[in-house]
Formats: sequence, C-alpha cells, structure tokens
Amino acid sequence: MWFAGLAGPDALARRGRPVVRACLDWTERRHHLAGTAGAVLCRALFDRGWVERGRDRRSVRLTASGRTALPALVGVALPD
Repeated sequence: MWFAGLAGPDALARRGRPVVRACLDWTERRHHLAGTAGAVLCRALFDRGWVERGRDRRSVRLTASGRTALPALVGVALPD
C-alpha cells in the first residue's frame, strides 16, 4: 500500500482523533481528507518537499519534485 510506504507502517495508530473523516473546507466549499490520515499525509508531503506553503497559510503548492514523485507513487497522471 502506497500510504504505508510513504508515511510508515504505524502512521495510523490511534492518536485520539478519527483515522479518516471528510471535512468541508469553509472557504472553497470542497471536501478534503481530515483526521489522522490527512495529517500524516500532509506531513509526509511537506517533509519530502513535494508540497510547499502558498501565499497564505491555508494553501499549498505542488513542487516540481512533487509533480514527478506523486504520479509514480499513486499511479495517476497529472494534467499539464
């Protein structure tokens, strides 16, 4: 499973919050991944330099290395 390879085998161990839950972003009105899985995934992407903060604290930007690594990891193509 790519998630365990990215975040580690014990990444989703109980930490006092739901493992996965949907969360509606109040500004964009779009759902995003929340809970332990969302936090662990976010940290792993930042730690590898695949995403970086945007102009404000609530936005992120995919880096050049992320554009290369993520499609290979999860098996999807990104639009040009």
